Parts: sequence; structure tokens; C-alpha cells
Amino acid sequence: MLVAVRTPAAPLGLTATDGILGVALAGGVVALAMHAGWMGSAGAATIALVVAALVAPALARIDVAERRLPNLLTVPLLGIASACALVGAMLGTWVGALVGLGVAVVLVAMWWLGGMGAGDVKLGAGLALAAAPIEWWLPLSGMACAFLLGGAVGLVAKVRGADSVPFGPWLLAGTGVAVVLAAV
Repeated sequence: MLVAVRTPAAPLGLTATDGILGVALAGGVVALAMHAGWMGSAGAATIALVVAALVAPALARIDVAERRLPNLLTVPLLGIASACALVGAMLGTWVGALVGLGVAVVLVAMWWLGGMGAGDVKLGAGLALAAAPIEWWLPLSGMACAFLLGGAVGLVAKVRGADSVPFGPWLLAGTGVAVVLAAV
């Protein structure tokens, strides 16, 4: 009988600052959703985006410090975002859900080809699916913003001699920029 032995994951080391910033960002998402009038199918997106906002500071800090995005934070976000995109699809925003799913497939292909880490794929897919019920184009614009921001920072880092930069903070920032622009 074979028994899989797993090494325990490194502790998250969540800080009070992570919690305070996460709650502040989540409050901002709720205020933005109220301002934009996201009701009905977009209300499902608000739930997923609030969850993303709650974990965003910890994910960004951990990715910058350790170059990893912990499953303990990315997998629940992906699950909640998937459920919210499904609810949104059932309420009529099925095009957005399909676009969000398409973004997730492209991210998986990038991981398979070696261009992205698995944590980035889970986070990016979760963010794309979270934004999907708002507008069908939002998952695409969020990823476009992430790649523009991350690419610019990566170019500067490359010039300075770095081999790579963590992409998680740019996924979060790009999606945030896109969601704010969609609300105004």
C-alpha cells in the first residue's frame, strides 16, 4: 500500500495589517457596488469580489515575499467565484461566465507551457470568474490590465537584473482597475 506523504505547507503568517487592509478593500467593493447599482446577476459578482478584496493584501504580500500564492487563500476564492459566476449565468449573464471560463482556460494553457505559476492560474481564474457577472468584457479587461501592469514592472525589473517578478499583485491590481473603471 502506497501512502502519499506531504510536507506541511508553510504557515501563512497573516498579519493584522492584512486583515485591516482586506476589510477596508472589501468595504470599498461594497460601496462601489452600491454606487454602480450592481443588482441581480451582478450581485453575485459583488460577493466574489468582496472575498477577493478580503484576501488581496495577504496574497500580494506573500507573493512578493515568498513567490507563492497559497492554496488556502486561492482555492476558496476560486470556488466562491465559480459559484457566483454560475449564479450570474443562471440569472442571464452567461456570456460573461463563458468569457471568464475562457480566460481561465488561457491561463491554464500558459501554466502548461511554463509561462505562469499554478497559484497565478488559480488566482487569475478566480478573479476572472468573480468579475464575469458584471459585464462580459470585464474578465478580459482585468487580465489585460494585469498583463500591462505586470509587464511594465517586469521590464523594469529585467533591466535592473531580476529574473522574474511575482504576478499575483498585478492580477489583483489589474482586476481592481478594471472593476473600478466598469463602475464609473
